[in-house]
Amino acid sequence: MIYRNFNIGFFLTGIVIAIFITACNKSTDVEYKAPDVELSNHPNDIYIRENILNRYGTAIRWEWDQRFLNKDQTADPIKEDLVIPVTKLIEELWIKPFLVLSEDSKIFIEEYMPKELVYIGSYIYESEGERMLGYAESGARVSLINLNAFDLDDRIWLENQLITMHHEFSHIVRQKKGVPIGYNNVSPTGYIGEGWRNGVSLSDAIKRGMVSAYGTKNQFEDFAQLTSHFFIQDTVYFNSTYLKDWNCEDFSDPNTCEELNMGKELIRRKLDLIRKFYSEEFSINIDVLRDTIQSRMSAYKN
Repeated sequence: MIYRNFNIGFFLTGIVIAIFITACNKSTDVEYKAPDVELSNHPNDIYIRENILNRYGTAIRWEWDQRFLNKDQTADPIKEDLVIPVTKLIEELWIKPFLVLSEDSKIFIEEYMPKELVYIGSYIYESEGERMLGYAESGARVSLINLNAFDLDDRIWLENQLITMHHEFSHIVRQKKGVPIGYNNVSPTGYIGEGWRNGVSLSDAIKRGMVSAYGTKNQFEDFAQLTSHFFIQDTVYFNSTYLKDWNCEDFSDPNTCEELNMGKELIRRKLDLIRKFYSEEFSINIDVLRDTIQSRMSAYKN
């Protein structure tokens, strides 16, 4: 008796399942309509949508969202009236030098532009007091910092912003293509990890074959620092500081001079590897690109 009741229940269950499957199959015939998304009509969002998002697929987050920071970090939002000027700066001095250089560099910037830019008004401060200038995440998001200090008359501010852009952009390139072959072998003993925080001077960095204290952290920061400084710093200053050997007869301590010149030789070797890397991977002449960026920087304020 129990056996027969079990069969009847099983049979009825099968009918219910069959009806359910039939109903699901019928639902696939209904055309899916995506929900309407209401676009922001804020002037900042309209400008970003028309000039950046629709052209390059890059979303810009300017309205404050604490989720873009870690729990132990603090920062201020960007002022609303600076969003469009900052965006124009990005267009003219970061994106357009690639667009006007060649078809290959145009394809390059369109392919490697980050999916998100985050605008932050102040520096980002860590709980232990450290100040961050910018960072890239997983080759997708770049945060730009200290934007409320926007001042085109301040060459240092402008250089710092563009160096940050190209530094973080170099990380995106590196995350997708790696560093130039052999780059990590040029000055392997010069990297000191977190020791870079312990008061490494510019001279110390140069002796190690780097263009900044932060570049001594590892080969990846070294690559990003050298590339960004090469593009953005005044050409005469960059060449005299990092590439041209000193005359050791002018030094009271010739040994220090020789150490600096040996470090400059390491920087020259790395820069040659970067030239080859961009030429072979992307058909981009970084010397011509630098000249293009520098000329646009000089003319941009006007």
